[in-house]
Order: sequence, then structure tokens, then C-alpha cells
Amino acid sequence: MLYQVLKGAFDQPFIDMVETIVADIPAQKGATVEEDDYSTRDCDLHWIDYGTKGFDLIHPHIKEALKQIGEVDPGTWEYENIQYTAYGQKGFHDWHIDTFRRSYNRYDLPLGKRFVGKSRKLSVSILLNGRDEFTGGNFEISMFPNGTNTVGTPLDDFSKAGDMAIFDSKLCHLVAPVETGLRKSLVSWICA
Repeated sequence: MLYQVLKGAFDQPFIDMVETIVADIPAQKGATVEEDDYSTRDCDLHWIDYGTKGFDLIHPHIKEALKQIGEVDPGTWEYENIQYTAYGQKGFHDWHIDTFRRSYNRYDLPLGKRFVGKSRKLSVSILLNGRDEFTGGNFEISMFPNGTNTVGTPLDDFSKAGDMAIFDSKLCHLVAPVETGLRKSLVSWICA
């Protein structure tokens, strides 16, 4: 699977639950994993950590939605912390991939031993509000291997609150700058 959009995968009660959980989690400025480089990303993040009550409430809903596409093996796949992302006016995330050039190892212990030898396979993005609340902020995917001279394909059908995009973590993608309003999403990564 390269990518797929599930329309209306999540309902308003799920979105309300996420907003309630995130209200108690401090925001931090978005950066890249490799370094604190804020030039490729402008957003606020709230991390919903594995093993917390919030994660335990949200995670089963994501797993259930993924069953619709039949790509996830619950016996072998692991889920990382969940990221709530808010993009205000001019907020964006430039071209990037979600996987790393290696599998996780024992030095990645903050993730837990369950990730050793695994790497990100699928990325999940859930819109928590629709295009009636923001302009710009298009989600685009590219078939090119890196962000140099990348031409993306906007996922036009990824537009309403509750829509879920699932894609190969190796695919280059971006969130274009938000022009007006606030774009909110929930992101999860699945490792095998």
C-alpha cells in the first residue's frame, strides 16, 4: 500500500475525547527528530505517550479503523506515542519522510524494548477539523524519494473532520502552509 484515505473513519465523540485529553498536555514547538531545527516545521505538538490513560483511550479506536484496510497485524506491530499537531496561520511541515535509515536499537530505550529491531512502516494522520475551519494546510504525498524538487499530490479527499490518511512511512509528504484558521490532526506511527 502506498496511501489510502478512509473518509469519516472517526466521529465527533472521538474528536471531542481527543480534545479533552490534549487540554491537559502542555504544548511544545514542533521540531524534527534528528535535531531542534525549526526551519522545516512550524506547529505546536502535544505528545500522548504510550501507557498513559489518554493513549489507552485513543489507541483502540485507531487500531479498529486500521482493520478496515487489513494492513496491520496486531500480533507483530507496535504503536509509537501519538502526536496531536496544531498548525496556526502560516504553520506548515515541509517535505519529509517518517521513517529513519535504520531500525530502532537498544539505544532508543525511551521508546521501550518492544521497538528494538523494528522500524516505522505505516503513518496515520487523522484530521480533527475540516476545511470549513481553515484554508491552505493541504496534505500532499510525493512518490519521489526525497524533498529535493519534489512535486506532490494533494489528497483532496482528506478534507473533513474524522478523515484518516494511511501511507507508507517512506513516502515523502508535507503539510502546506495554513493560510487562515487552525488545522488540527492526530498522527500515529506503526512499527514492525
